[in-house]
Amino acid sequence: MRYLVEYINKLWGILETTVMTLEPAEEIKKKLLSNRQTIRNFPKSLTFPFDKLYTEITTQIRTVEISSECTLFESVTAVSETNFFSDADYWTENYLDEEISKFWIFGQNGQGDLWLFDSENKVYFYDHNNEKMCNENFIDLNLNFEKWLQYADLNAQLDNIYDNENEINDKRKVEYKKKLAELSGNLLKNYPFEI
Repeated sequence: MRYLVEYINKLWGILETTVMTLEPAEEIKKKLLSNRQTIRNFPKSLTFPFDKLYTEITTQIRTVEISSECTLFESVTAVSETNFFSDADYWTENYLDEEISKFWIFGQNGQGDLWLFDSENKVYFYDHNNEKMCNENFIDLNLNFEKWLQYADLNAQLDNIYDNENEINDKRKVEYKKKLAELSGNLLKNYPFEI
């Protein structure tokens, strides 16, 4: 029995000392491309000004859940989702096709909410409970795609901690919030999920 207690204490100490880190986007890219697929480029007719990192990753992967809140669409799915939500019926009245085409849907979470970026590579979160799509219903997290990847990876680390510890204690929450603030002050301020 004593050995079991010592083992559990040792294991708890290892779990407690796991530190969350902001991995460089290039390292995250390497992980995502470890199961590289046949390249599926975006249609030549698309004129959206994609971030190079985004294109390099999404044309070579299958849709992947990076973390519980961050699923990254493969290129084919992203085209399909963006075309689907380009229908004016999903947007508030008076949104022109020209305005709608400035947004690209690149991911989702498990609750039907969407991740999108604009033609300036600014990432937004859209909560589907906000009804119609429009700038006012997009949460600006002051991230670009590279920082979103880091956020998704950080969130995966938090998921792993929860899976191993069955909770996110206050110390972990503080650590997580510090990392969010390092990525972006707006991310912490406008964070769309409960911590």
